[in-house]
Amino acid sequence: MSLQAFQKRLGIPLAKSTTPEDFSAIRKETDTTGADAVDHTPDLKAHPPGLGTRVEEYRKAIAHASPLMRVTPSKLQGQTAKVLYKVHSATNLPVGKTVLVKPYHEKLHHKAKYWQNHPIQGWAEMTNQSLYHSAGLGQAHQDVHVSEHDMGPGFEKHPALVIHMEPGTDYVHEGLHPFDYTPKIGSDAAKIGIMDFLTNNLDRHRHNLLVRPHDSVDMHGVPHSSKLVAIDHSRSFQYHAAHKGIPSHVDDMFLGPMTVPEDIRSTKNAEGKSVDNLLPYLQSDAMGAVSGIAMGAGQPNIDHPKHFLAVIEQWWPAVRDRVLSTFGDRLRGIKEPRMKEHLMSNFMARVEKLDDIAARADWYGTEGKVKDLDVPLKVWDR
Repeated sequence: MSLQAFQKRLGIPLAKSTTPEDFSAIRKETDTTGADAVDHTPDLKAHPPGLGTRVEEYRKAIAHASPLMRVTPSKLQGQTAKVLYKVHSATNLPVGKTVLVKPYHEKLHHKAKYWQNHPIQGWAEMTNQSLYHSAGLGQAHQDVHVSEHDMGPGFEKHPALVIHMEPGTDYVHEGLHPFDYTPKIGSDAAKIGIMDFLTNNLDRHRHNLLVRPHDSVDMHGVPHSSKLVAIDHSRSFQYHAAHKGIPSHVDDMFLGPMTVPEDIRSTKNAEGKSVDNLLPYLQSDAMGAVSGIAMGAGQPNIDHPKHFLAVIEQWWPAVRDRVLSTFGDRLRGIKEPRMKEHLMSNFMARVEKLDDIAARADWYGTEGKVKDLDVPLKVWDR
């Protein structure tokens, strides 16, 4: 996640504090039944090895072995409770490194009940990170780890997601320009859309895809392999709907608010509970922003068949087995047997569809094959 982008929206000053009350907002947004579905303890070690030093610095800081600076939680806005910290160590004084702390066992929000039904948010974020790394896209995913925190009585060793915010990044629609665009950016964007399809990530709006400066380097001074950074994946892996639900009204640029007929809403919402399709994930709000920039650079849209079919044909067979093995390992953190079966069956339906596309890319590229990008959606109401 981008510190600059985050502060652009919030404009919040930093203030010292390291008490359990820092996490009061996170406690309120915690689903105490989440631990019945997910065991968080494997995730304490599930972060990438390269993140180890920063994880250790953070854990020392919350144990009061080094100073923290934080944003007042009550001023943070958005659907998820958050705490913003600067972590200082001997190697980064006085600037510090910024992290965003949010619930691991986050409550399900009533506004998302059409497409969210399973309390697996922390597991979903960590699983996305693992899958990105196994697919050779590790630098295109935000850095995140899980730590236990003293959040007060009854929450003395409570898990939270800790997101390491990367300086210099910006929202893709504001920070990416046609003169910066390269075929590699287009390829990475398509891969992110394909990963969203695999994981049923319906939350890829343009604030959930960031871009790095063209001269950005990693912690070792090596240029980043990807200029894109995909963030906020905790609402993925629901497999509860193919979209977020048809709204009751839409805004027409000429006619203003228009009512969507109830029969159309009902039909589309029923379809959204039975079948999914690859194409909408390549046409999400964020991907639309990238496609617009690509067109300005004289490059094909992300959702153009010649573009995304070539990406699948060349990339997916090389990473498929690693992705599948990693997902199998990640399922060990799911306690509930029916949840595990729900996740595996829906994930495998998408793996099989990508297998078929990679094997028959030329056939899928012929006219009128959009419906053939469908996959069955096996919805389970807990």
